[in-house]
Amino acid sequence: MTFRTRKKPATWAAFAGLVLHASVAGSAPATKTPPPVFQGTWIATVGPQVFHGRWVAQALPGQPDDVQGSWSMTNDGGETVGGGTWSATRAKRGFQGKWTAKTANGGAYNGTFEAHLPGFKGKTLEDMFAETRTRQISGFFRTSSGVRGAWYFKGSGAAPK
Repeated sequence: MTFRTRKKPATWAAFAGLVLHASVAGSAPATKTPPPVFQGTWIATVGPQVFHGRWVAQALPGQPDDVQGSWSMTNDGGETVGGGTWSATRAKRGFQGKWTAKTANGGAYNGTFEAHLPGFKGKTLEDMFAETRTRQISGFFRTSSGVRGAWYFKGSGAAPK
């Protein structure tokens, strides 16, 4: 089949290029911006003992009520002495999750944690982590061996990429 046009060849070529670009762009998968990454500091207490370190969090893509992250524990000299990973899911009055840890000397630990967020006005767990930039949140943790304690954390803005 042959198409004939009265338009100048350059104009027809430009139109064909525009149609081809639109069809290719329309068939390409849409790229979504990944969820923001949050970071901050934490403190945990078990009786008179106090532990501290840093945390990083990011919601799963398309799931703003499911967050995962990592954390590190530092000593008073700023040296990393342990760390691990964690994940959390939005609960009725806050969130709950699981954590794992490895110490510098090879010890392995795991447990659960939870937080109740009185006065929180956000709709998602991702919103709650965004709020840590201006507000400290707190909760309780438990190790698999039954040790219980309290934790507190505060955000410090977006994590480096």
